Amino acid sequence: MEIWKTNIGWLSCLLLVLCQQTTKGATHWVVTEDGKIHTQDDSVFTLRRPYDLVSLLEQEKRAEALKRIKTQLMAQKETIEASAGADSEAAHGTIVIDSETDVEQVVYSTNDDCTNAGKTLPEFDLYVGTMLFLPPVTPALVSKKFNDFNDSDDERLISDERLRTEDFEQPNCSQFYNLDFSMHSYEHLQSMRDRKNLEIEPESDIHLTITSVEDIDSYGNGVYQALKQNNTSWVLYTMASYYWRAKGNGYEAVECLRRALHCAPYNYKHIPLASLGNVLHRAHHTEEAAIVMHHAIDVSSENPISHFTLGNIYAVLADYNKSLICYENVLKLDKSFTEAKLRYHAVLCHQKVEKALRAQHEYTLEELQGYQKQQELWLHYQQKLLSEQAPPGVLLEQRLQYREHKIREIIDSNLNNGGHNMASGGGNVGATMKKMNHGTVNGSGGGSGNHNAEINHGSKTGSSPSPTCSAANGGNNGGNGESDCHMVPILIPITFVPPS
Repeated sequence: MEIWKTNIGWLSCLLLVLCQQTTKGATHWVVTEDGKIHTQDDSVFTLRRPYDLVSLLEQEKRAEALKRIKTQLMAQKETIEASAGADSEAAHGTIVIDSETDVEQVVYSTNDDCTNAGKTLPEFDLYVGTMLFLPPVTPALVSKKFNDFNDSDDERLISDERLRTEDFEQPNCSQFYNLDFSMHSYEHLQSMRDRKNLEIEPESDIHLTITSVEDIDSYGNGVYQALKQNNTSWVLYTMASYYWRAKGNGYEAVECLRRALHCAPYNYKHIPLASLGNVLHRAHHTEEAAIVMHHAIDVSSENPISHFTLGNIYAVLADYNKSLICYENVLKLDKSFTEAKLRYHAVLCHQKVEKALRAQHEYTLEELQGYQKQQELWLHYQQKLLSEQAPPGVLLEQRLQYREHKIREIIDSNLNNGGHNMASGGGNVGATMKKMNHGTVNGSGGGSGNHNAEINHGSKTGSSPSPTCSAANGGNNGGNGESDCHMVPILIPITFVPPS
C-alpha cells in the first residue's frame, strides 16, 4: 500500500504542476458588490516599490480620493444636464428667455439703444481712418492757412503748376531728411521699432479731405516737389504720410510721421500724432495706438476727431466703458457728430446683449467651471496613482515570480511527504536486509547458494519479486514460506520549469 500512496502523491504533484500552465496567480483580490472575491491583476496597490510602507498608505488615500471625485463628477454631470433646459430671466426688463431662444435677436428688437444704433457694433467700421486736416478745400493742394504752420510765410508749400508735370515722384521722406533716432518719435514702442513689418489696408480717398486733386499720384508728386524745397516742414511730412496711407504702405507712412513729430512744435504735435495713431491702429497694434492717441489728446483736448479715434480703439479692445466716455466727449465738443452718436448707442446695445447672455448662462457657466476643476483634480490624482503603480513589465515579472513560488511550495510539500513514506519503508527494508545478512553469515553454504540461485533465477526469468522474497525468507527462516519483505520505492525527482 505504501508504494501506491507514494505514486498517488507524485501523480497529484504532476497534475498540479500541469494545471499551473492554464491558471494564473494573483497577489491582490477585491470583494465585489455581491460579496464575491475576485482576483485583481491590475491593482493600484501593486507598487513599483512594494517595500515602501509610506507609499502604500499614500496610494490608499489617493485611491479613495479618486473614487470620491469620480462620484462627485457623475453627480455634477447629471445636474448640468438637468439644468441645461431650464429657463433663465434676462437681466433687462422682465423678458423670459428660453434656452433655445436667440437672445441677441430679442435684445436687438426690444432695446432702445439697439434701435437708435441701427446696426450692431461689429457692423461698424472701427478701423476707419481719420485725420485732423479739415475743410475748407481749395483748388490748391493745400489751403493758404497751412502756410502759417511754417517757419517762413514767404514759402509756398505747393502750387498748381507742380501738379502738371508728366513724371510723378513719390514722397519718400527718408531721402529728404536723415533721422536715425529721435526722442519725439516714440521709438520705445515695439511697433515703431518693428515698423518695417507694419501692414495696413489702403485708404484710397483720404487725400480728398484736404485737396480737390482726385489723382493720388498727382497728390504725391506735389508733396514730393514741395519737400525738395523745404525738407524740414512737418506739414509736408504729415501730408506725405497721408499719401502712403492711401497707398497702404505703413512703413513709409511711419517714416514720414517720425520726421513730422521731430520737426513739429509742441502745440501742433497732435496732428501727426493722430495720423500715427491711425497707422498703428489699422496695423492692429491697437494698444500702442491708444497710447499715441492719449498723447494727442494731451496736446489738444478740444479736437473731437482725436476722441472719436480713441473711442474706436477702445471699442476694438472691448473696453466698452472707456469707449463710451470717448464718444461722450466727442458729443460734448460736437453734438452734430453723427457717427459718434451711432457708435455710442451701438456700444450700449452691445453691453446689454452681453449682459443678457451672461444672465442666461450664468448658472450653467459656474457649474461647468466647477466640473472642469473637479476633472482636473481627478486627472491629477489619476496620474499620481499610475506613477506609483508598478509598470507592466514589473507586473509581469512579479506574477511569474509568484507562480514560481507557489509551484515550488507544492513540489517541496510533495517531496516532504514522499521522504516520510520512504523513511517508513526503509525501516522494514533494513530489517529484511539484516535477516538476509544473518542468513548469509550463519546459514549453511547450501542455504546461501540456494538464496543466490533463487535471486539469479528471478532475475533471468523475469518472475515477480514476491517469490524471490519468499525464497530468501525461506532460506533464512527454515522454509516456512512466510513473506516478510517490503518493496523499496524508487523516487525519481522531477524538475519543473514554469512557462515564460
